[in-house]
Amino acid sequence: MMKFIASDVETAKAKARRALGGKTVVISVRDLPSGDVEVTASDKPAPAAPEPAPKAQFAGAARDAVDEGPFKMGAGARLNENIESKFSADALAKLSSRLTGGKGQRALDMSDATVRAMAEILAPHGIGEALLAALIDGARKSQIDEDLYRLETAFAEAFTYAPLSFSPTTPIMLMGPTGAGKTSTAAKLAAAVQGGGAKASIITADVGRAGAIDQIRAYGEALGADYFIAESPLDVAQIIKSNRLGGAVVFDTPGVSPYDSGDIAALRSYREAADAEPVLVLPAGGDADEYVDWATAFREIGVKRCILTKFDATKRVGAGLRAAFETGLALAHFSETPFISEGLLTASPDFLARRLIASRPGQIG
Repeated sequence: MMKFIASDVETAKAKARRALGGKTVVISVRDLPSGDVEVTASDKPAPAAPEPAPKAQFAGAARDAVDEGPFKMGAGARLNENIESKFSADALAKLSSRLTGGKGQRALDMSDATVRAMAEILAPHGIGEALLAALIDGARKSQIDEDLYRLETAFAEAFTYAPLSFSPTTPIMLMGPTGAGKTSTAAKLAAAVQGGGAKASIITADVGRAGAIDQIRAYGEALGADYFIAESPLDVAQIIKSNRLGGAVVFDTPGVSPYDSGDIAALRSYREAADAEPVLVLPAGGDADEYVDWATAFREIGVKRCILTKFDATKRVGAGLRAAFETGLALAHFSETPFISEGLLTASPDFLARRLIASRPGQIG
């Protein structure tokens, strides 16, 4: 079952039909203290494929897999087309010109034993020269002359670690590229909160992606968490206003393009409507240059922390770390399993050191 909120019954029912399809069955209708109406609906026993919500249509969904990708201008999620006019092309051009800026590089002295040892472990992960140099500097502060301890000291020196805390008044808003694992991360966060005896609610605006609504519904029902569908920033504001959400509120957003002014504008509006803290979700491995672009773009809309996912799906994990380092993002959590019940790990230098040692050449990782 899913809950839909609108100013009147017919509008709420229309939202349910768009989300659940032709088999929609209204379970209950409830008047809320705010004056809005909440409709609870289901498509069981024969689920239908949800129609894409018109305000959150993913423009790139029908394109061939070999298309130019999310960084082609205009190939974003188009979360809310009419918001785009609020932000000028000049602001977007200013952002784009900064996305691929690099830091100054310096030569490494490979005759130094510490430099050589750290470079042999770290360089294969594609962490970039700036982070490599910072980690080598940090490794020199280790009190124990052993690779694992040097790495742990290095990561402690190079990054800030800031795990998430939850408040019903400050939702956690997950954003990032398509396929980063935002929806499963939302479920893991909710599972962790409920495992501690508190209440969790999930809001999703990712209604244009094929199967997204079925996915969030399955997670919500399995966890026993409340879950809500939002087609616009107004929906998010109504959900939060009309429901006394307690414990933790996790807000899942669609994958977007940092070069699409409409997408960036819409995310700003969603954040303002939810009064949420935006948190970037990135896979640990991938194209490091693109990840730096992503992190730079989302810093512009207030992201200060990130969650790195899919440590279990790649051997080389430097891309996400490089993006966080070069944009000054704190590390909040890591994910190394697809299983929701196993949750997220609190980000730590110890985990990173052991993970990189385990995946060095000649090791089984």
